[in-house]
Order: sequence, then C-alpha cells, then structure tokens
Amino acid sequence: MSVEHLLLWLSARVQGSWSQFRGAVEELCAEQYDDSLDAGDDSERPDNAGWGLSVYQRVRFALQQLAHVEFFSNQAGHDWRVVPPTLALFPESPGKGLLCGARSPDLLQRLVSDLEVDRETAPGMPDRVVVRGSSQALARGAARLGLLVQAEAPTAILSAVPGVRDPSTWFPLAVPETPGWTVHRFSSSRLYWAAAAAKDALNARTGLFRFVMGHQYFYYLRWRTRSYRVPVQVGKYVVMRRRRGLLAYDIPSRTLSVPAVCRPPLLIERALVLCSGFLPSFNPRSRRLEYSNILPKVARLAAQLLHQEIAR
Repeated sequence: MSVEHLLLWLSARVQGSWSQFRGAVEELCAEQYDDSLDAGDDSERPDNAGWGLSVYQRVRFALQQLAHVEFFSNQAGHDWRVVPPTLALFPESPGKGLLCGARSPDLLQRLVSDLEVDRETAPGMPDRVVVRGSSQALARGAARLGLLVQAEAPTAILSAVPGVRDPSTWFPLAVPETPGWTVHRFSSSRLYWAAAAAKDALNARTGLFRFVMGHQYFYYLRWRTRSYRVPVQVGKYVVMRRRRGLLAYDIPSRTLSVPAVCRPPLLIERALVLCSGFLPSFNPRSRRLEYSNILPKVARLAAQLLHQEIAR
C-alpha cells in the first residue's frame, strides 16, 4: 500500500478528523517509512531526511505541499479536507498541468481516455499525474471531467501570499509567564535553537522563541517589544536579516535551495513544489532542501516574500 492509496481513501471520504487520518496512514502507508516516532519540532526537519519526524506528519506535509489536502484546527469543524480535483498549470506551460486534489480510479481512467497523461511514482508522495495537450484541449477536457483549472499556479499563489514581515498576518498573544516551560531562542546568525530563559522572551525587543512543555511546542515572535504567535517558518524569516546565500538559485538547472532548517512557510513552499510536482529533495552534503524546475521569476517572487536575496 502507498500514499497513493491513502489519497484515494481520503478523496472518497472528502473530509474527516485527525484520528481518522492517522488510522488511515497506519493502515495504508506506514510501512513505507522506517520510523514512527513523534517529533515535537517537526517543522525543523526536511521530509526526506528522516530525522525522527512522525509518519503522520511526514504524510501530512507531503499532501499539503502538493495541494492535495488542507489541514485545519478543530475550530473548523473538521481536521482535514481534500481539495477539489484541480489542474495546476505549470508556469509558462499552458498545455501542461499537474493533477492536484481529490482523485478516484474512475477519474484517472477518464483522464487517460480523454487526454495525454504521464504518471510517475516517487517516494513519500502520491503518484505525480501530469496532463498534457493544447490549452484548448485541456480546457475542454477539464470541463468534461469537472476539474478546476489554475493558470500558472505557482505564480498565482505567490502573487496572493503576504510577505513574512506583514504584521497583519501575525496573531497578537502574550508570551507565557507560568513556570515549567523549556525555552529556546532561534539564532538567526547560526541557524539553530539556543537555550534561553523565559525572562529573555519577556524582555526581548526582537526575537523568535520556542516554548516547550511535554510534547507541546509553541512559537512566539517578539517584534518591537510586542508578542505574536506565528508559524515557526514565518518567524524564522522575520528575524533573519537579508543574507546572501540563504537562498541559492542555480540558473542552468533551475534549482532553488535553502538550508533545511529554514524551509519556507507552507504556501510559499507549495508554490515551489508545484513548479515540478515533486517534493523537495534533501542534499546531505550541503544540508539544504532543493526545489526543482523553478523559473527565475518564481525564485524572485519567493525571495521577495521571504525578505531575502538570491545568490547565484
């Protein structure tokens, strides 16, 4: 069984709870992974590196990055929902689209019957299904099959996403003052978490702090003496100054890379992943995540949103 089978199961259910998702992962694709240990700070670790990331989180991240499934907090009434079947067209390739979201054996069969389809299996993700044809043929086929179509999906996402330093996206929340927390501060120069005291977070003018108690991890951004709850990936890029080399772009291979500890926030990373339809690869020598088939304009947009420069 595989992540492909999991996506078929999720598509049939449409939406559900986290416990249902975990049960399905254990039944359908847990054997593909060599570890099942929960890691509290799972956003620190690249999916393909196998650094103790729980199988549930690894699968969740893959489905999110590839725009197959959205995950929510309990306030949404459910914990996950499959995206409607969509053709995400590649940048500057109106005749080539990646199948995202819900799929079924019937839909896949009808796709093959109506259009030219390339299907490729890759580790840790559902099958990569790419549909080809003229822009008119894709439009007609999508209409017949009930597929949504998103033109130039990566640039469309990046054009709508706010930059990491947009404070309107941060949630104001006081830093915890109760005892019992283990506290770390992110070093933006050395790119690692250093031990800190709770009073450091309370008094800091600027900084990103991690509060841990048991298996709970919370991240607080201090910005101009105010406190905010932010996703850890956002917080890291907020506190990091522009530094040449953090984002590296190789023009001949169209590869964008970042240190594994500095993976981009979800929607920016999704845009990068949709450029190829493959998850980022982890380079063990450089300890960087590498995103493939990134056009220069996509790399520039991502760098602007991350408040960074691109090294070439």
